[in-house]
Amino acid sequence: MVTARSMERTQVFWITPEDDTRQHATLCEPPAEGGKVEVLGGHAPVLAPEARDRRGCQMWHTRPFCEECFTAYLKLPIARPEWKS
Repeated sequence: MVTARSMERTQVFWITPEDDTRQHATLCEPPAEGGKVEVLGGHAPVLAPEARDRRGCQMWHTRPFCEECFTAYLKLPIARPEWKS
């Protein structure tokens, strides 16, 4: 049975702060002008850089992830990674 809940899609934004090489996950859209963002990993908020376009908030599979954020992402009840070719 397909329910409205099962059709919902969780939107996850991936942020790489300027002072860090790792990507951090959040469910809140980062402010376009940059600023503090709460993350899924449960650690201190990170400073999102200014976003020139929304592509900057996509998961980059060739860049390292924050282990806590990635683990929390995988535990989301409806996390469905999209792999683009």
